[in-house]
Amino acid sequence: MKSIAVNRTQKEKGSRLAELDALRGLAVLTVMLYHYTYAYDFHFKLFSDHKLYLSHGNLAVHLFFIISGFVIFMTLERSKNKFDFIVSRFSRLYPAYWTAIFLTAFIITILPVPTLGHYTPKEILYNITMFQGFTKVRLIDQVYWTLKMELTFYILMYGLYLARLLRKIEIICIGWLTLSLISSLFSIHFKKYIDVLFILEYAPLFIAGINFYRIKTNGASFLNNVIIGTSFLVECKWLLTHPDENYGSLAILAGIYAVFYLFTYEKLSWLNNKVLLFLGTISYSLYLLHNVIGYAIIYRLRQFSDLQLFYVIVPLIFSVLLATTLTYAIEKPALKYIRDAYKKWKAKKVVYETEALVKEPLSNC
Repeated sequence: MKSIAVNRTQKEKGSRLAELDALRGLAVLTVMLYHYTYAYDFHFKLFSDHKLYLSHGNLAVHLFFIISGFVIFMTLERSKNKFDFIVSRFSRLYPAYWTAIFLTAFIITILPVPTLGHYTPKEILYNITMFQGFTKVRLIDQVYWTLKMELTFYILMYGLYLARLLRKIEIICIGWLTLSLISSLFSIHFKKYIDVLFILEYAPLFIAGINFYRIKTNGASFLNNVIIGTSFLVECKWLLTHPDENYGSLAILAGIYAVFYLFTYEKLSWLNNKVLLFLGTISYSLYLLHNVIGYAIIYRLRQFSDLQLFYVIVPLIFSVLLATTLTYAIEKPALKYIRDAYKKWKAKKVVYETEALVKEPLSNC
């Protein structure tokens, strides 16, 4: 089993995992449909009596968190020095994010929505850092709440990497899960910095992703499977602390875990269709752009029709077109430019250090 896992890993190192892109595509499409149906109607009472709801579509975010657990651990394992991970995450996240902020602010300026108001320079400046979730400053877009969870996870995992503790990740996951379980079972709120640092409500999902990665690269493991199973049960408990979640939510969460097991054991190739793979490629930009901009479009469309399907299709198409432009005009070129510049810097650094080593013995002669 381990030799199969090693061959699998070697085959995957040079390219993105297609199934992960398909899962990203499925997740972002589900989130969009949730926002364009249930969420907008629930919060803003936009629609008529002809309801078309995807009421549990918010759980697609749980899939995103599992994917992050998988990808971030993989990225850290492949990082050769302490700068690799920082450059990898910065180049992946910030250029598209900055552009999305300004596009959102611009569109809301020309298509104002009364319930949203306007963004102040202070709000925009705070949001540019991506750390606004740790302050009381308003989010430019409410979907950015997940960025706080992601950043916290990155910082936590990077700390483990620097401390060289990734090889003990299973033990760490057990302790982390225990903390999350105690908090969910007894509604215990630890000191604020503990709750923030360990993202206790969503920790089981990141932990599941880490252990799915361990299984995919090292082969089946009883301990990893137990951790994944426990993470599912703990996250179920967290879900049931929300009044709008029910046993249907648990069934969907079980489906998410089952799908990720299929991916881990290479049984998900049937999901690799062109639509989902394309949506997966633009998923980050699409996630950042679709919500507020989509609402601004829907708000205007109400003047022309009360057909809900119209409200869904038009903003969906517009968001996909805008996200495609952002992905291929900004996100991918910026990522390539930053990473190429970093590779050149590393190469020069190696040459400089090599020359210094050669000169040092000569200076002692």
